[in-house]
Amino acid sequence: MSGKRRLLPPMATVGLALSLAASTAIGIAEAAGRGGTPQFERVSTFEVLKNDPAAVRTNTRVAEILAASGDGMTLIYVDSVGEQIGFLDITDPTNPVGAGVIPVDGEPTSVAVVGPYVLVALNTSPSFVSPSGSLLVFDIASRSLIRTLDLGGQPDSVAVSPDKRYAAVVIENERNEGLNNPGLTPPQGGLPQLPAGFLVIIELNGGGPAA
Repeated sequence: MSGKRRLLPPMATVGLALSLAASTAIGIAEAAGRGGTPQFERVSTFEVLKNDPAAVRTNTRVAEILAASGDGMTLIYVDSVGEQIGFLDITDPTNPVGAGVIPVDGEPTSVAVVGPYVLVALNTSPSFVSPSGSLLVFDIASRSLIRTLDLGGQPDSVAVSPDKRYAAVVIENERNEGLNNPGLTPPQGGLPQLPAGFLVIIELNGGGPAA
């Protein structure tokens, strides 16, 4: 591992357990076989407020969706409340270290890693009837934004195909739950509501993020 020590014992599986308690923490767990039955054991917990000193005063930060870098040494999570993404160094999984945050101009909803890059789905919708959003591409090592792609709607989730050729982004265009539909008993969510959601497929093997 190029001089880096092994994170977990051989044949162990790393699991990432997300705890959305009042303190908002990321729990790192190990799945180890005991008597042939896999079990998860928490090995550490990190309060994401500690990754953003400015948030300690307000106690308003969350860690919702996360992904791990290819080498397993870095976690990247989305903080929709703080409108930022955060990084954790888990070279030593028993002692995770905050590696800083990057502000984004909107609400990050999902994150995925492909090679040296992290893809961040960003909701920039001004209203339910005018949804908008983009896919941000960051270089993990330099933490720099290297590409922004308009998605044409409000993204909810992003995933990368196993062969790393495609990214799929679900465009939710969520509805306004405050609207009522008198045709339903009881009235629920004012259906139908346009614009509808859709799916965006992005080809990743075009010669780097610029392509």
